[in-house]
Amino acid sequence: MENFINSLPKPVLAILAIIIGIFVFMLINPPHTVCDTQASTFKETQAGNIFPTVVKKNKIPPAIVRAKEACQLGNSAGSCYEYFMVLKKVADDVGKASSECTNQLFNITEVKSALNDGIELMVRLAWGVKPPEPGLERFGWMQEAEIAVFCRLKSVYLRANGEEAWTALRKKVAAKLPGEEVPFSTDPAQVTVEPKKATEMLAEQDIWNRSLFSVRCESF
Repeated sequence: MENFINSLPKPVLAILAIIIGIFVFMLINPPHTVCDTQASTFKETQAGNIFPTVVKKNKIPPAIVRAKEACQLGNSAGSCYEYFMVLKKVADDVGKASSECTNQLFNITEVKSALNDGIELMVRLAWGVKPPEPGLERFGWMQEAEIAVFCRLKSVYLRANGEEAWTALRKKVAAKLPGEEVPFSTDPAQVTVEPKKATEMLAEQDIWNRSLFSVRCESF
């Protein structure tokens, strides 16, 4: 191999060196695509919302961290308002991306975590501590405004990942839903009993009928 290289004319070697150099440069610094530009704009827009900010070298956690905690603790329309608005803003901005870039934006770590967690938490809050009755009760305390946010998250998720991925997420969340309410006890000697999961007590279709997943989003 070394003899072959040495036998090549210098102009040919120079051209080969340039080609190899360009190839290595492109591997290290791939061309900036349209989707990269959209992702960069998205990150700027969402700074402070789902991405941390830096002020005088201090890292400030994004708003979604505090908002999600408040929602989980309060479990009401008022305590969840900020969190749901953060989720809606994320979904709206992902939705603004061109169709070929939606998946790339969705799969940014912070975006994927925010939307997946948001969908799951909304379903769990609507479900409550035990299976709700089919019908309007499956929405829990959620009204049209909150359900519209859920539908917006669903729309963006489907656009980015497709129906099959949505079905997989639905089944994953359903597996975590409680199937019964366990009475709270103040007796420290009593052994804590874990409630059975909904999947142990209800058929898949029944869980769907009782959950927020069954909402007809065409109406919102």
